[in-house]
Amino acid sequence: MKKIIIIGGGLTGLSAAYYLNKQVNQEEVDWQLFEADDHFGGKFNTVLRDGFIIEKGPDSFLARKPAGMALVEDLGLTDQLITNATGKSYIYHDKALHPIPEGSVMGIPTDIRALLESDLLTDDGKVRALEELMLESNVTEADQSIGDFFEYRFGKEMVVRLIEPLLAGIYAGNIYEMSLRATFPQFENTAKQHRSLMYGLKSHRPETVNTTGTAKTIGAFRTLAGGLSTLTDAIVEALPAERLHANTAVKCIENTTVVLENGERIVADAIIIAATHDVVLSLLDVPAVKPLMEQPMTSLATISLAYDQDAVPHLPEGTGFLVARTGDYHITACTWVQEKWPHMVPDGKLLLRGFLGKAGQVGLLEQTDAEMVGHVQEDLKEMIGLEGEPLFYEVSRMKEAMPQYTVGHQERLEKVERDLKQQHPNIFLAGMSYRGVGIPDCIQAGKTAANEANQFVMKVSQP
Repeated sequence: MKKIIIIGGGLTGLSAAYYLNKQVNQEEVDWQLFEADDHFGGKFNTVLRDGFIIEKGPDSFLARKPAGMALVEDLGLTDQLITNATGKSYIYHDKALHPIPEGSVMGIPTDIRALLESDLLTDDGKVRALEELMLESNVTEADQSIGDFFEYRFGKEMVVRLIEPLLAGIYAGNIYEMSLRATFPQFENTAKQHRSLMYGLKSHRPETVNTTGTAKTIGAFRTLAGGLSTLTDAIVEALPAERLHANTAVKCIENTTVVLENGERIVADAIIIAATHDVVLSLLDVPAVKPLMEQPMTSLATISLAYDQDAVPHLPEGTGFLVARTGDYHITACTWVQEKWPHMVPDGKLLLRGFLGKAGQVGLLEQTDAEMVGHVQEDLKEMIGLEGEPLFYEVSRMKEAMPQYTVGHQERLEKVERDLKQQHPNIFLAGMSYRGVGIPDCIQAGKTAANEANQFVMKVSQP
């Protein structure tokens, strides 16, 4: 009997197990999943408290990426899907909340009138941004940073005040180090096809982008009525319990042998490492994966604060804000959960979710819970007039949780995969470090790895 080992019981590993279990012949293939932690689900952590639904990990996923919706349907959870409420989002700059201009696509303006009416940019900044309509294309043969690409097109002011808060927030990264090609290739493709991004996005907007954080935004995100832990719990319930092993850490991989921390050695025909690249480097000492050492990680924290409604007497209409890095603040963004996801908050209450963590930041997770909460309260007092102490709070710490796709990421990844396939064809990598950090990306990565591992062992078994 062929044996496939899956290392990692987060969403990617569980997805690999789910799709592998559906496609293999159980009499021919034995698969087993090992998770070092005491539970499955990785970063997914929904807390039910005093009528609140609090996400200490991810809170939603993009509906336009098919892998997430397909898995929800496969698990019979479609009737539990909830679409986010929409409304204005803001940028906090110069001690004020500025609405994101109507028609913006990930911070890129497509409505000239809305841009001119915005108070986020100076008159000089607006003039410079509009020059983008006449600039030559700056699409290059080699990869380039997001920051360099957009600064050439729109100028520094718009990048710092509008584009950076939105794009850097997704990856918690430095946009002058992040790869354009690995993170937002749709913008490079639009610039290549139409020269002007503003024109191209207004007239021929790809399906892969949406207007962002404006009053007319279409709800692009989905969650489940009981929280996203419902998703990973449902996957676990759909799998044979005897194949899932929590509290079982893997020490290393030696050729085709998986060595557990308890000393057990398992010879495998295929191995799926469903984890971030730092885990791969700790398990696998082979030249093929050495380029992954160049990929940095960012630590994150989320602070959820529950209040009575009168704690913010004049909360603006909308769903939250991002913070421009033009001031010295702790938080990078804040979601007004009662507005974005009304079902998660009891009537008459507020749930404010503050985000901490930036590329290059050190010492974030060394702070106590009280210190983190105090920093968020301090910022929110200035930003939205928050008053008093919370009814309660929940702190989530995610150490080195966000892989950074720096310039040249795709080329390095292609080399790793090419060399790994030649030198260690039985090992398959899947996870946030490679081709997307979102929930659908992780699901698709797990599914792809499952397909490839199964095809590999079946091919090897053929006479």
